[in-house]
Amino acid sequence: MSNKKKKEIKKETDNYLFKTTTTITEKEFSRFQHFYLNKFKSSLIPKLVIIFLTIGAAILNALKGNWYVVILLGVFAIIYPLAFYLTINHQIKKMYRNSLKIQVLEETLTFYEEYFTSKSKHTDLKVDYKDLYRICETKTNVYLFISDNQAFIISKENVKKLTEFLSFLKDKGEYKKYFR
Repeated sequence: MSNKKKKEIKKETDNYLFKTTTTITEKEFSRFQHFYLNKFKSSLIPKLVIIFLTIGAAILNALKGNWYVVILLGVFAIIYPLAFYLTINHQIKKMYRNSLKIQVLEETLTFYEEYFTSKSKHTDLKVDYKDLYRICETKTNVYLFISDNQAFIISKENVKKLTEFLSFLKDKGEYKKYFR
């Protein structure tokens, strides 16, 4: 291949708008899973219904003088949310440790006008923005969803020109901020 051709190819691949690298550590994976479960898959309503029903049952039993049952229901109302949280954390850690493909995976995302690329030791992908399912921003990360349950994780601390980058993404698909 001639030197001119090589230079043209290199120039085309260097003509990106933004570039960032994120290392998918257990902490990053956990952040994503908690975000995903809390915002899309795990409604708070069923949990609250269980707690309110438990409190209602405790009140009814208190009116009848069944203090032993009231104490048991009170303990359940306190332990249930904690047990649920600990169980979810355990499952997330187990998923991370059992998936060798994502453990401490370093992924570089390069953004162009019409698409972005993802490169890691396991993948080399090109994704058109029109194929994005959803774009979500949190305090620490941006998630580019390519389906209901798959996303590219972008750590905001690794993005140069963050304000420009976020402005760029807002025009590329369904964009929503999630700040607690």
